[in-house]
Amino acid sequence: MTTNFINAGGQTTRGAQAELALRPWHYFSPYVSGQYLHATLDNNLAVGNDYLPTKGKTAIMSPKFTASIGISYDDGRFFGNVYFNYVDSQYSTFMNDESIPAYKTANATLGYRMKSFGFLRSPQIMVNLINIGDSNYLSGVYSAKTNAKTTRGIYGTSIAGSAPTYYLGGGFATVVGISTGF
Repeated sequence: MTTNFINAGGQTTRGAQAELALRPWHYFSPYVSGQYLHATLDNNLAVGNDYLPTKGKTAIMSPKFTASIGISYDDGRFFGNVYFNYVDSQYSTFMNDESIPAYKTANATLGYRMKSFGFLRSPQIMVNLINIGDSNYLSGVYSAKTNAKTTRGIYGTSIAGSAPTYYLGGGFATVVGISTGF
């Protein structure tokens, strides 16, 4: 993999984030978080002897909203949790002419802790259900580009576009784990 650095000028980023988690109540602990992000480019992007009109465009890889909500349970023997995550769409080009759509994932864990016996201390078995529901999605930008479509520059030059590349989100998986202390 080759990494390229692009000097795209200044950027203004403003946002807010909040999260709330509660202590266990009857063995249940809820959790919720959310983030709002407003990130814009402050300059036009130099390409060759011209500039792409990027001033005021949304910054690449900057989802406007993200959120998580979940609940955990643990009574000392049985434990588990269920979490849902949402990530808003994100641009993959500085011209904002290509993006990945918003995606959502959900994960769950169920487990049981056994009493210690012999030399085994607190053995447990756990089942993780990963990415319940959404198995076809793009999870991120692998290679961002200046523009995906041919665009006329500030000085009139035709600037050819090229396609960004993406990471694919993982499919559904079930993982079983058994562990113990000694």
